Amino acid sequence: MRRFSFLLPLVLAATLTGCGGLGEIPQSGGAGEMDLPNNSVQIQITGDPVQEEPAETAPMVLPVDPALSEIPETGTATWTLEDGVLTISGSGVLPEASWEKEYHDETVQSITKVLIGNGIIDLPYSAFGDHDSLVSASIGDGFTYVPSETFIGCTSLKQVSFGKNVTFIDGGAFERCGLEEIAIPDTVSFINIGAFANCTDLEKILIPASVTKIGEDAFKNCEKLTIFAPKGSYAETYARENGIQFLPVD
Repeated sequence: MRRFSFLLPLVLAATLTGCGGLGEIPQSGGAGEMDLPNNSVQIQITGDPVQEEPAETAPMVLPVDPALSEIPETGTATWTLEDGVLTISGSGVLPEASWEKEYHDETVQSITKVLIGNGIIDLPYSAFGDHDSLVSASIGDGFTYVPSETFIGCTSLKQVSFGKNVTFIDGGAFERCGLEEIAIPDTVSFINIGAFANCTDLEKILIPASVTKIGEDAFKNCEKLTIFAPKGSYAETYARENGIQFLPVD
């Protein structure tokens, strides 16, 4: 192999000399860029939201719970449960819904309120699934999306407030919830498959012009639902194509 390696440059040089050279070899343009989807935990909708003035929606906007400002935002992710209020604080990812393992079912079902601090960036799959007594939830600014099936089966859930950085509501996030109305923040651009499916009490949803994609069956079996959205928006098109009542907002 060493002799072959030594002779190879001489052979190539002779060949190139005999052929008069090969000319300039075109340079490649460099590695292209391709956005590849990871799992649902990392999916984001990139790009700026559609730049339209948000509709006047004061009656339907749910303010972030003031108690969030009192939650520590440093250290590892942890949680406390006191008087029915589950507080998730610290920073990073909460690896598992350990309150389900450390407490009896009757204690889990006593949770009426969830506060997620701004330092938390993710939750385990179906973190609050079937927490039947949960009434309200506040999602901190660390979240860029609402994870899949986070609140599935929360039949008493009536109020949700979103952090200012949420861009994506993942599949089944609020499936089978007790929501009656909800306002999607104007940072959101994508509502995934079945996000609000089987929310049979859901009557009003405000969808801003920033939403440019809604997945299949996002509002399946929401028979009472009316979509409120700007005229000419993607939400209006979706409503009309899927037989959902639509009312425009200014």
